[in-house]
Amino acid sequence: MSQERRTDPTKRVGTEAIERRRASAHGLGPAAEHERSQKALERRVAERTRELARANERLQAQVRESERAVHLQATLYRIAALGHGEGSNEAFYRSIHEAVGELLNAESFCIALVSDDGQWLDFPYYVDSSGAELLRRPMGRGMSEYAIRCAQTIRLEAEKISALIKQGEVDADTYGNPAVSWLGAPLMGARGVMGIVVVQSYRSDLHYTQQDAELLTFVSYQIANTLQRRQQAEALRILNAELEQRVLERTQELRRQIVVRERAQKQLKHQVMHDSLTGLPNRLYLRERLERALGALKREPTRRFALLYLDVDRFKLFNDGLGHGVGDEVLRIVSARMADCVRPPDIVGRLSGDEFAVLLENCPQPSSACLVAERIQARMAQAIEIGGRQLHVSVSIGIAMSRPLYQTVDQLLHDADTALYRAKAAGRHRFVLFDESLHVSSVNVLDLEQQMRDALEKSEFEAYFQPIVRLADGGVTGYEALIRWRHPQLGVLGPGQFLPAAEATGLIEMIDWHMYRLAFQAASALLGRDKILNINISMGHFHSRDFPQRLLNLTAQAGVALDQLCIEVTESSLLSDPDAAAEILGRLHEAGVRIALDDFGTGYSSLSHVHRFPLRTLKIDRSFIAPLGQAAQQRSMAIVSAVLSLARSLDLNVVAEGVENTAQRDALLSMGCTHGQGFLFGRPAPLGTGASLRAGEP
Repeated sequence: MSQERRTDPTKRVGTEAIERRRASAHGLGPAAEHERSQKALERRVAERTRELARANERLQAQVRESERAVHLQATLYRIAALGHGEGSNEAFYRSIHEAVGELLNAESFCIALVSDDGQWLDFPYYVDSSGAELLRRPMGRGMSEYAIRCAQTIRLEAEKISALIKQGEVDADTYGNPAVSWLGAPLMGARGVMGIVVVQSYRSDLHYTQQDAELLTFVSYQIANTLQRRQQAEALRILNAELEQRVLERTQELRRQIVVRERAQKQLKHQVMHDSLTGLPNRLYLRERLERALGALKREPTRRFALLYLDVDRFKLFNDGLGHGVGDEVLRIVSARMADCVRPPDIVGRLSGDEFAVLLENCPQPSSACLVAERIQARMAQAIEIGGRQLHVSVSIGIAMSRPLYQTVDQLLHDADTALYRAKAAGRHRFVLFDESLHVSSVNVLDLEQQMRDALEKSEFEAYFQPIVRLADGGVTGYEALIRWRHPQLGVLGPGQFLPAAEATGLIEMIDWHMYRLAFQAASALLGRDKILNINISMGHFHSRDFPQRLLNLTAQAGVALDQLCIEVTESSLLSDPDAAAEILGRLHEAGVRIALDDFGTGYSSLSHVHRFPLRTLKIDRSFIAPLGQAAQQRSMAIVSAVLSLARSLDLNVVAEGVENTAQRDALLSMGCTHGQGFLFGRPAPLGTGASLRAGEP
């Protein structure tokens, strides 16, 4: 109640009487007294009205505060309830945004979380009235990072933000679009600041107040707690899921073991029957299929199949020269290409090393097998690229058609293998179809192989020497060492009678080394100080990287001067592996050994060899010399003349092979050829038959 209501009425009357007496004392009349009383009353009414207005404002403020508190409490409960929901994170953050928006202006609102390693600031929810988007950025000097570093609620206006930028606390580029008013509250977790909730305004008529800051602070606590509960709930969900998975795994363990056991048995069977490197059927699997095919052939004699036996040419060079890893990759690629060339039920199998086999189940004609062989060789013609290096791989193929006389798989494999060796002996990259003549030949080769092994042990191979002379005067300038076999039953055999078999059986290198030792032993008595000793190199030596050093060691032991040694190579041997040949010949050339290209003009690309290899001499093949001095000599003279011209331009020596009469010699002299070799000057003879070694002897 007001003060007037609490005053005693009798006292009020007394006061008015006193006032009237005072007025009378001053000579005031009743009218003046009434006016004065009226004003006093108005003052009292106005004062009371103001008191009532203030009381009403206080009451309304209390009501608003109560409503605000109720609203805040409801919002906090609402946010807390979100922690127990199962909605998506996007829905969760959107609900928080809506809740905060009911308390203060949140047109531009975001929640940022510090990554576990503290290096990144993730924005799982980002809404900006300017249209900007942000998902993640490294922890830097943004406004959010500043508030996180301060670990307290920050309310800033544009001027203060500019000041922070000038102080280096905030980076303008990281901060982004400048806000008129910015408000951020840290999200405090169990281990410190876990993130921040931010609202900002770009409007000049909207500024956040201290009361807004307090509100956002309260809300941030609840958001942080809710986030942690959701994270804990998610961790618990994951844990429960893992537990359920473990229970499921344990429940299924017996079934899994059964499945694994069955799979292991199948895998073991597959491994037993397949090659681990290429995945192809192995020899065991192939034999099983061949046995079935032979059984079907016995039941149906008209049914025919074919077996292709394949060998990768020069594989040892790839494997030894470039490493086993490259060799394995070559085998994998080759096997895949072979498999591409056949269709089920035909199969490709790996027998061992670089040997493969193809079984053509239904192959009525040999021509069908030959077509498959051609298809395989054409597929192999494409270069293989391994480790930036292009490799040119070819295969030799032996083909055996099914025949009623085959009783065992070994017989079939043997005949296919025989055809394969004939293909390799013919120069590789070929296929040969087995027939009865090959059977007879293979028996002869096997017999001859044993005889040659015996000949090596008994020193039946001998070195013969044929002189190389100056055509002008017949003076001897050197000798070519040639091999002969003094066979105990057949007499002296020339190289053409046994060297092809030596190459087919792999004995050629052993025979070569035996020949080199014989030739070097005779060198001191044969050469003197100025003559040259020529020896022949088989293509197999180009597959051995230690060949140059081994040859140099042998010359040193025998006392042969390197500048008196010339090695002769044929074009076909160079073609077997040009890269390896160039390397080996280069090493010998650097040591001082001379290099001669034998049978020049009979190869596929003679001129290219002249430039690629370190040659010193060209030996013109006897096929170009034989027509000289005859009526039809024009073409041969043109070829020989061209060779001589080429040799002069490249500073190469030339030796004409197979000079047998004076007409040929004179024709060569007329064209400017200076050196020759042939029966006109001396037949090949062993050391000790001096007459045969002198130039000019028939």
